[in-house]
Amino acid sequence: MIIRPAKVGEHMALTELALRSVQQGWGYSEEFMAWEPEAITVSPAHITDAVTRVLESNGRMLGFYVLTGRPPEIEMSRLMIEPDAIWLGNGRRLWDHAVATARSLGARLITLDADPNAEPFYQRMGAETVGEHEWEPPMMPGWRVKKMRYLIPTNG
Repeated sequence: MIIRPAKVGEHMALTELALRSVQQGWGYSEEFMAWEPEAITVSPAHITDAVTRVLESNGRMLGFYVLTGRPPEIEMSRLMIEPDAIWLGNGRRLWDHAVATARSLGARLITLDADPNAEPFYQRMGAETVGEHEWEPPMMPGWRVKKMRYLIPTNG
């Protein structure tokens, strides 16, 4: 298993992975998936202008993350895992790599917006919920994206 930089041209494959992760992982409807597609879409700019890393095993993409922004505060705009690769330590593997990468870039803080279903994962990783966005999908009243942050330890 390796974590490598995303390659130019892989944005569509990463978007498809993200769609599977969100839809199959959380069981969201087609209507919900069409609501805010840019929230999970991976654009070519994510590969060329951001830090995008892919978890791969035997040539198969199992997951990826995207870091955007500039230190001292970096945003984790995506962390996605293939549905059949969830609960196998791959999320932690990518999280740890993202934290180490952010630290190496000089970041002291990672911010992220989390699906309410993913919030417990990020809390287990040490991130704290600091609020939630006011907007919500019309088909899911009360569903709100969580605002989270993670203070990067200065050592380790």
